Amino acid sequence: MDDKKRLRLSYIKYGLKESRKRLKNSVNSGRSVPINASLSEILFWIIAMDEWHIKNRNLGNSYKKRRKIEIGGQYVLGLRHAYNSLKHNMTFIKPMRTKNLIEFIKNSEIYAEDYTSEILWVKVDRMIDEHDTEYNIKNYKKYIEGKGIIQTIDGAINFLNKVNGELQYQFHSTK
Repeated sequence: MDDKKRLRLSYIKYGLKESRKRLKNSVNSGRSVPINASLSEILFWIIAMDEWHIKNRNLGNSYKKRRKIEIGGQYVLGLRHAYNSLKHNMTFIKPMRTKNLIEFIKNSEIYAEDYTSEILWVKVDRMIDEHDTEYNIKNYKKYIEGKGIIQTIDGAINFLNKVNGELQYQFHSTK
């Protein structure tokens, strides 16, 4: 692997690591706006790393095949639609909902989302992006719709880190 590719990958890895810290901090804040902002950022870095592997490590479709088989890779496939919806659909507000609701006004029937509870991916019909492919929408529904955001993000990152670790091993063993 040449130095440019290695440098680009190191920037992506750093961005992914730092955005994961920001997502964790924003989730701990229990506020929807910081969570949505940091979620958008981490989706960018996950897709950037996925694209890097597609371009640089997909000999004989090997990376894409592996991504379809492993659960973390399947999460990456589902996350593409979430990313595309945030990027292209200007009427789309947020890709998440909370598992629990809290009473907004005491003794009323008005509730608000409780961002201190588990945060889940919304149903795909709330985030249709006419620019996205049917393949990405299908993968979102199949692999991440209704699942925990942290679970799927961490699973995708674990998959990508595993692939990166193998790349590091290959690089050092060829020297």
